[in-house]
Amino acid sequence: MPRVGPTDVTGHHLLGRRVSVRVLVEPRSGRPLYSDLVGVVVAADQDALVIRNTAGAEVPIRVSEVHRLRVVPASSADILALEEIAALGWRAPESRWLGRWLLRAAGGWTGRANSVLPLGPPGLPLDEALAQVTAWYAGHGLPPRLALPEPVREPLGRALTARGWVGYNPSQVLTASVSTVLAAVGGPGTAVGGAGTSVGGPGTAPDVILATTPSQEWLASYHYRGAELPPVAIAVLTGADRPVFATVRDGGAVVAIARAVLDAGWAGVTAVEVPPAHRRRGLALVVMRALAGWAQAAGADRMWLQVADDNAAAHALYQRLGFHPHHRYRYLLGPAGAGVALTH
Repeated sequence: MPRVGPTDVTGHHLLGRRVSVRVLVEPRSGRPLYSDLVGVVVAADQDALVIRNTAGAEVPIRVSEVHRLRVVPASSADILALEEIAALGWRAPESRWLGRWLLRAAGGWTGRANSVLPLGPPGLPLDEALAQVTAWYAGHGLPPRLALPEPVREPLGRALTARGWVGYNPSQVLTASVSTVLAAVGGPGTAVGGAGTSVGGPGTAPDVILATTPSQEWLASYHYRGAELPPVAIAVLTGADRPVFATVRDGGAVVAIARAVLDAGWAGVTAVEVPPAHRRRGLALVVMRALAGWAQAAGADRMWLQVADDNAAAHALYQRLGFHPHHRYRYLLGPAGAGVALTH
């Protein structure tokens, strides 16, 4: 690989990305020596990069010392860590650990809250574990379902497919640095305060109200998969430790909503919705600017969200905001769930 130049290793496009860097160190006997580092870029300017390595230490590197740099896929450990963080932000009211498999149930509302998340081994032979999973979900009136992070759990996916489990709804987890998102939307705008404050004002931008609980108007504006919210939805939406609910108003009307949570330095964004009559006005950018500003004020430096492969509009929006693919996931429905509607 040829040596990269300073324009290749600076700028917001690298923030939050996992990279492999070869650094030139002091030469010995007239010969150059190199050191290799893998980690996440947490800061970048024209003179230096700061890389958070696998041990969590932040290592500054002068741009002039960078010999080679390439973006690399997230590690298995990073994928599972982010999946566990995401699970904290979308908690099911009923859950159980089977070894390192997290079983979740929420009356069938959303795949995330009604599936097994395999973060590690179940502590049992696979067929025994699947029997327990099937029985547990049957006890909740639900089909057995598993959320499969890829590529880290691909061997498990092949084993389940061989046993008659059916995959559906391939999706991606996207990530970005908070500063990258704010740069893409022109900064946080009017300062984001605590719950119940507004971002923007009359004549500048639609108001964005941030609250720690969803209002009745927020709930009425959220049409998950086009359906009315069941009672269990409120328990899922409010079950995180630090949720915030954004409502965008224009002339008194609710024109966009979104939800965010904060865990372990990550802000997770869910439930972004703009009514059809108000689309193509940049309102998704308005609400994302507000949430990124809230995340920054709360001390988060990275953001995540989940998008189905077939949601082209969302992918285009988030790419514009500087989000990049972190890893993939899909659902697998057990044989006992044959004929059950496959909802995300």
